[in-house]
Amino acid sequence: MSGDPATPALRREIGFWGLTAIVVGGIIGSGIFALAATLGSVAGPAGIIALLLLIGVVIVLALPYAELGAAYPRSGGPYSIPRRALGNFGGFLVGWGYFLYAFTGTAAIIDVFVEYLGTYVNGLVTSANVLTWTGISVGLAFLLAYTLLNVVGVKWGTGFAMVTSFAKVIPLLLFGFIGLYFLRTGNFSIGGFAPFGWLGVAFAMSLSFFAFTGFEAAVIPSEEVRNPQRVLPRATIVGVVTVAVIYALVALSFIGGMRWAANGLVPGDWAGTSGLLLNNIADGWGLPLLAAIMVLGAVLSTLGAGGDWVLLQGRIPYAMAQDNLFFKSLSKVHPRYSTPAFALIFASALTGVTLILLPSFPEVALIASITTLVPYAAAGLSLAVLRRTEPRVPRPFRLPGGVVLAPIGFVLATILIYWASWPWTFVGPLLILVGVPLYFLFEKVTRQEARRIAWLGVYLGGLSLLSYLGNPFFTYDNFLPFGPIGVLGTPLDMIVVAIFGLAIYVWGYYSAIGSWTAGGEPLPHGRRPDVSKGPSSSPPPLPVPGSSGGTP
Repeated sequence: MSGDPATPALRREIGFWGLTAIVVGGIIGSGIFALAATLGSVAGPAGIIALLLLIGVVIVLALPYAELGAAYPRSGGPYSIPRRALGNFGGFLVGWGYFLYAFTGTAAIIDVFVEYLGTYVNGLVTSANVLTWTGISVGLAFLLAYTLLNVVGVKWGTGFAMVTSFAKVIPLLLFGFIGLYFLRTGNFSIGGFAPFGWLGVAFAMSLSFFAFTGFEAAVIPSEEVRNPQRVLPRATIVGVVTVAVIYALVALSFIGGMRWAANGLVPGDWAGTSGLLLNNIADGWGLPLLAAIMVLGAVLSTLGAGGDWVLLQGRIPYAMAQDNLFFKSLSKVHPRYSTPAFALIFASALTGVTLILLPSFPEVALIASITTLVPYAAAGLSLAVLRRTEPRVPRPFRLPGGVVLAPIGFVLATILIYWASWPWTFVGPLLILVGVPLYFLFEKVTRQEARRIAWLGVYLGGLSLLSYLGNPFFTYDNFLPFGPIGVLGTPLDMIVVAIFGLAIYVWGYYSAIGSWTAGGEPLPHGRRPDVSKGPSSSPPPLPVPGSSGGTP
């Protein structure tokens, strides 16, 4: 924030329950209402195993945010924390990738909201579940309402998050617990436990990942959280665990409670479950009231998640603009409402453009998943780097085994990107690399900084190349005239991708900490001042070696 006392500052109005609601609301959106069908259609009953494995991956990826958010409670955490560890250029590229995810993911959520609303209102979607112009107009109207709500004040946005989070959790819990009564153990063996093999389990994890994105939500509005050192890690952990339990319960009831004949399917036809929603399963149980509640729950869930992500997405360009790494006008705080109003409006405008250009869910969701996995991987790397370069920064929550979990998380994120399938493994990295020329609008790149972040360019390009060389099984809706050639068959591809991810992690780590030594300052303290006795709220933005500017 600006040091000028006349400049409006963000208000700390978010408490533990409000922040937990933002985390839960940010994760539970559109994905859960199609998650179980996705798991079943590509993995069969083994989709339960895919879900449990995915929950483990999500926890590994989320835990670094609990430590980093408490130690560095600054707005725009998925950008501002990597910038602190990797420098201006690296932080910008990671932040740009996350911003891509934020506004495209918001468009995807609003898209699904309008689709479910179309259950009650005719003319919003086509038979192929693509929004009509009427549906797009309805989506844009709700987007405008979300934006105005969050411009007026963060307390209104968090209040909306708390109400809608409660409203969407209740139907999911009802479905999960009622479904336990209808469980049939035979469903877990009919057609084979893993009818599509273990590659199907891997594919199920990648397709379902979008349903779990948002666990980093707590660190985005950090400067608006009361007692962030205590509240941030608690809200992150409680939010993620809550969602994991709900998702596991819903998936178990969906797969175990399947009534084949009632849903017009041949027993064991798991591929045919792709079009089923939770309300269809409830109808198969002979519970039309529960089916109606599930449709209403889906509408409320996507309605709430859309509002949550409009609140969050504007904080990324706001934080980047504060560091002079984005359009300066986006760093302004509204003089009356004390919110990043200009950044909120800018982000929502891009969401609106995405909604108009891509009025269908799957493609947008895949792009969003890939562009957010890179920041998730960077969070683990940042944790290891900042522990080395800033050992005296207070860490109210210190992640046990963090130095081991950080590279594991990086490798797991790398594997999930590979599994996300061609051609999206080409499109996603390419969109992030668009940030390279964009960066030159705001800052020059020195040779030292270019060397420091060279690993990220190799990482993004390497992922696309490995996907092209890899197993053709990992292809989804390929619109390009070429696809994976199968030079790397499974399990060789998994081994190569894991080794590649670990090698990039080591390269990125030593590039980051080596810059401090190269700058003439001895490790472990680097060039960053001791903030252990500084304010308890947030360490100030600090100069980054190898940069010609970029700090407020």
